[in-house]
Amino acid sequence: MSHCHDEHHDHGGHNHDEHDHSDDITPALQHSLYGHINFDEVTALNESQIGSARAVTKKTWAERLDSEPEVVSDADEQLLVNVPFTGQ
Repeated sequence: MSHCHDEHHDHGGHNHDEHDHSDDITPALQHSLYGHINFDEVTALNESQIGSARAVTKKTWAERLDSEPEVVSDADEQLLVNVPFTGQ
């Protein structure tokens, strides 16, 4: 398992062909809050389509790069999304 976090500050001799960062995501997946989100209660202010923020929030890690669904503001560039958790 290759970690080169400290090497990013000094790029001298840092050859990205020698390793990859595929293992860097493992800790994030192990500590995901996704399973603790109360999806039925997700709300958003300024969303042009009611429920679109909820749909985006429900995207899994594998779906994260999918362009649909998307949430778009009905007024300006600002969205306020409330993501409640189950507390368990």
